[in-house]
Amino acid sequence: MQMNVSLTPELHEIVQQKVRSGLYSNASEVIRDSIRNLDKDNKKENAWNSLNNLLDEAANSGRSTNSIDDIIKNSIKKNG
Repeated sequence: MQMNVSLTPELHEIVQQKVRSGLYSNASEVIRDSIRNLDKDNKKENAWNSLNNLLDEAANSGRSTNSIDDIIKNSIKKNG
């Protein structure tokens, strides 16, 4: 599938530098790799946000009245 994209002169030069460096054979490879990395970073950020939300929920849920031993015993009963 083909798509035409307009770049600023600065971004165009960055792409050309990457190709000249030999890391990429053409501009399309640079753009595809950049988009894959952007997607990977976005997924990482979403995972961290989910984890932080879970930690916030746990912190806000209050303290358990069970001892650590009780929690372990209950866990063994559920999974045992």
